[in-house]
Amino acid sequence: MSGKRNRNVLVVVVLGVLGQIAWGLENSWFNTYTYDAITTETWPIALMNGASAVVATLTTFLVGIYSDRVGKRKPFIRWGYVIWGVFTAAILLGEVMPNTVSAALAVVVIDCVMTFFGSTAYDACYNAWTTDISDERSRGKITAIVQMAPLASGVILAGAGAIIDQFGYHVFFIGIGALVSLVGLIIGGWITEGDSLRPDETRRGNLVEDVLSAFSKESRASNRELFLVLAAFCILSCGFQVSYAYEMIYANNYLGVSKTFATLLTAGALPFIVVASFTGGKLVDSGKGRTGLFVAPALFLIGSILHGVSKNIVVVIVARVFLYVGYFLMTVTATAMFKNLTPEESRGRFEGVRMVFIVMVPMIVGPQIGSFLIDCYGVAPVLYFVTGLIGVLAYLPLLKFSMEKEI
Repeated sequence: MSGKRNRNVLVVVVLGVLGQIAWGLENSWFNTYTYDAITTETWPIALMNGASAVVATLTTFLVGIYSDRVGKRKPFIRWGYVIWGVFTAAILLGEVMPNTVSAALAVVVIDCVMTFFGSTAYDACYNAWTTDISDERSRGKITAIVQMAPLASGVILAGAGAIIDQFGYHVFFIGIGALVSLVGLIIGGWITEGDSLRPDETRRGNLVEDVLSAFSKESRASNRELFLVLAAFCILSCGFQVSYAYEMIYANNYLGVSKTFATLLTAGALPFIVVASFTGGKLVDSGKGRTGLFVAPALFLIGSILHGVSKNIVVVIVARVFLYVGYFLMTVTATAMFKNLTPEESRGRFEGVRMVFIVMVPMIVGPQIGSFLIDCYGVAPVLYFVTGLIGVLAYLPLLKFSMEKEI
């Protein structure tokens, strides 16, 4: 049992970090690549973020439901990672298009295809699998480990700017794509299905009906706390995406720092983010998750305001400590609470519900607001002021919790 548990933890860590490297590359460097190599107009970035968010959500719903029905996660994870890596490198094919518009649209389409396989592997099945192999006593810790993956990937990707400055985007995208495919093929073979996962013979109807039923009046009523947690997370994430989608562009064009240095700006926040993430997991495991939820938006707001008021690099680093600590405290706490509140027989389906709230809506709304602000004011601090203003609205659903009940 101990050997199986240790292997599961290893797979959780490796595939989590690998997946977040791929997502981090897409969420930050695809945007920057489009701005640098395709066009300085921001509409392709907003379109790419929105379109990929819709694809990610629909994929997570459909593949998640299907994996519930067949009682398997492993093949979707393993082969999803392999093809995910291939299409990470394929983003470069946009450069062979005959004009700017076709090149921009090609990048959007390739990103959506990449997202389909990434969401199949990671969002739909890897996330459901981590729920399958954990319980309410360990889910906060597992979630904290999973949420460490973006930080570990951030450390690994910290050298991305230097690689791109030195060797260009081609070496970077092809190298990361090959890494995702190779490691996914090997480590994906080590996955052991969760003991509680069984084929669901009761749901053989239309997949679309199964998706819609998750949002029915009855589902919302019986899972009220789950939907309130996701609503708070959604609002904070909308605020986050206003500036995050353009973070590297902001650093290059407003702060005036190189890509090499820009990737290091968040490094000072990493130890604090680690502490915040494990604190969030511990709070949930001890039945005090609401505390983490209520603290997170306040920290997020402080960081956003600080980020907007100064170009001083030290202040920017301090600002990112607050902003990212708030965001990751919300991420870990809300995600662990969500997993505890998810109906056991519908874990894959409710991963799709989660994607609507934390990916599709934020990545459509946030980048569109950011693009509008840049069109009106240029690459300016207003991005971060609006980030904080939206993020603090997360208190609206949080205040709906009954004060006498902890989740």
